[in-house]
Amino acid sequence: MTNVEKITIDDFELEPVPNHSKRSWYVISLIWLAIGIDVSGLFLGAFLSNGLTINDALLATFLGSAILGILAMLCANIGYQAGVSTSLMSSSVFGRYGGKILGAINGISLIGWFAFQADFFALIMVDAFSKYDLIISHTTALIAGGLLMMVTAIFGVRALGKLSTFSVPLMVTLITVGLYMASGQQNVSEKVIVAPLSMGEAISYVMSIWILAAVAAPDIARYAKTRKDAILGAGFGFLFGNSAIIVVALLLTQLTGSDNLVNVFFSIGLGAAAITVLIFAQWTTNSSNLISGALGLSVVLPNVSRPTLVIIMTVLGLGIAQFGMVDLFTAFLTFLGVTIAPSAGVYLAQYYFLDRDELSFERIKSASDWKVKGLLSWALGSAVSACTAGEFFNLFTLTSISTVDGILVSFVSYILFVKLSKTSISQNP
Repeated sequence: MTNVEKITIDDFELEPVPNHSKRSWYVISLIWLAIGIDVSGLFLGAFLSNGLTINDALLATFLGSAILGILAMLCANIGYQAGVSTSLMSSSVFGRYGGKILGAINGISLIGWFAFQADFFALIMVDAFSKYDLIISHTTALIAGGLLMMVTAIFGVRALGKLSTFSVPLMVTLITVGLYMASGQQNVSEKVIVAPLSMGEAISYVMSIWILAAVAAPDIARYAKTRKDAILGAGFGFLFGNSAIIVVALLLTQLTGSDNLVNVFFSIGLGAAAITVLIFAQWTTNSSNLISGALGLSVVLPNVSRPTLVIIMTVLGLGIAQFGMVDLFTAFLTFLGVTIAPSAGVYLAQYYFLDRDELSFERIKSASDWKVKGLLSWALGSAVSACTAGEFFNLFTLTSISTVDGILVSFVSYILFVKLSKTSISQNP
């Protein structure tokens, strides 16, 4: 491999991002916006419209996205400071092997998430092309989409940034036109609530769809030129990117009375535009899943090249997608919120309330093998989140949002464990 090729595909998975590769908040925001505009967001919007009134669904969307935006900004700030990927950075609070555990869980989860997104993409592409009497198989659409996403992911965050600068303006324009044209539709019937949801459940779903990306915000934020770029990029991208596509789905289903969004776009004469939006939406989003997943697995398998990990993830994800993962969509979102999100509470506590120098690259390199306090706090947060999640044990409630419950418990637990440990040492010199 030549030096030029090494530079092109190097995503700095095991070291800080050098200054010459960093980007402004505008590019960082476009990446997050591109990631946020995706088919699963359309699916979730249609799902919420069956469980809540339009006003409650919009409120849940904005509240969930606002919480996500705040969490992403806090995590992005740490990512800028550390300059390394989320999984590598987590070694500072979980230990080197603990960081590998998180990297493995992130990587495996993102293979699953990639499979979901790829399956959505294939199902909707088959449906959309059939409107033009073009018959393609699910497998063909799946492989074609997967290859698009894989190629971009091989070249990393910088390639995703270039794709986003082109795709985001196009997607926003087409979606805006779609809403304008749909506004002329007359749907006088009141939508029937098929499967009622509580506000807490709805907010949890809105957060769960991008909680993994918010927790992994350092993966993108490490490319920011300044701290302000990192924070603004994450906040703007999550607040608007996450909410925009869900709101679009809610409004389209409300205006047309249908929750089949392919049919909606074709009914208002925007079939080709819908196909274009869906292709770019999944291209950027699922490329991001592969990028973050490969970064996590690079910590676990440092001797395997990142491009090779991207290819392996793609093959596994496409294989999983053949099993019809869409049917388990909401259960998978809840699982991500319960297991992944609480890990963020630990490093948020370390940075903002304890010793932020622990998250410097120098300390990360010299981290011990295991850090029990961090791992125990993460486990407690996950346990409590499972106990408060309606889809798991549903034993009690704290904030009514199980994802937030897990983060708060791991956050508080870690601070208490560290403080109690210092007190014990001072009392027993």
